[in-house]
Amino acid sequence: MRYLLPITAFLIPISILTTSAQANDKQWFNSASYAHTEKTSFNSLRVNSAYYFTPQHNTGVWDDFGYLDTDSKVSVSYTDNDNNNFFSASGEAFYNNFFVSAAVSDLSEEDNHSIGFGYLYNDALKLSIQSRRSDNHSDKIWYQAQYNHQINDSDYLGVTVGIQDNPDDWMVSSRYFKKLAGGAYFSIDASHYNYVYSSSVTTVMANYYLNENLAFGLGLLDSRVQLEAKYFISDKYFYRIGYIDEGNMASISFNAYF
Repeated sequence: MRYLLPITAFLIPISILTTSAQANDKQWFNSASYAHTEKTSFNSLRVNSAYYFTPQHNTGVWDDFGYLDTDSKVSVSYTDNDNNNFFSASGEAFYNNFFVSAAVSDLSEEDNHSIGFGYLYNDALKLSIQSRRSDNHSDKIWYQAQYNHQINDSDYLGVTVGIQDNPDDWMVSSRYFKKLAGGAYFSIDASHYNYVYSSSVTTVMANYYLNENLAFGLGLLDSRVQLEAKYFISDKYFYRIGYIDEGNMASISFNAYF
């Protein structure tokens, strides 16, 4: 019964929302997602809301707004699963090309937080340094560089590299986005995270946007196959359904952008 209301809430918007002929810039991004893992009977609900102080322009599809965050924003989220429930919050504030950031992973645990600062060069290169603390561990310093190569008005290639002061912890990720003929689009995301105290994770996900209303994705989470589908009711509202074969994990999310 605990998850009955969130699941029902995903179905309500279909009957009350109408499509929009023209996509507009967005500032307020909201999502509600529910996941169930059959193998372990594990359930998780997450609600997230992020507000940008400057309108964000999409890249041609209704859920992509470019690779780099270059504007001030605040976000809050609530997570409720079979093990725990907690609120999180984060923010990033720009002054000219400089910015500061802060995040609290669990508002009830003051040790789970990060704070940092950085510099944005030419809206293409974003450099930052963060001090991170979690679960009573000593502070760790995280260095990160993000670069966006704008190929043309629609296509881009983005790369992120990060490393902790303990060099055994590092990550690299990239995203390629391309406009195809006939109103179709293609994107591929790849990442590798290496953690000294836990297993490394490699993910690859490719998405093909048939048109402005429908997209399909196929990828790998290490050796596990991932599938996803997106249905866009309009430029403001869309659903995402996902599945991972190992553990039989299924998820659904409803997203609302304004």
